[in-house]
Amino acid sequence: MSCCSDVMKPIEASSCCTPQDTAAQAARAIRDSGCGCAPVVEDTKKLKLVGVVTERDVCCGVAADDRRASEVRVEEIMRPASACCGADEPVEEARRKLHEHRATSLPVVDKAGGCCGTVSAHGLAKS
Repeated sequence: MSCCSDVMKPIEASSCCTPQDTAAQAARAIRDSGCGCAPVVEDTKKLKLVGVVTERDVCCGVAADDRRASEVRVEEIMRPASACCGADEPVEEARRKLHEHRATSLPVVDKAGGCCGTVSAHGLAKS
């Protein structure tokens, strides 16, 4: 059985955001990641994961309420870090979490809690 590290897309700092960033910055990070979510990290140097923000979070937490994305902080719309996968977790667990969190992508963390990639429903369907 394969694990998340086998199917994840490696992450870059430009695809992450912090809780203090705006929803507009998160939307750009989501776009840059190409996967439908942006890991939310304490800072973009160490990449310690604190949560995740998805396209759905931006849509439902900003656009649906006719709020300005530049005035909404990520911390207001993000999901907790529990919506992520460990690098050594089985792919089936990633599928379960994607379904549970109604997400198309989730961050992958290493043993130290640093974000190292993302898994997507599309990528898992190929594996």
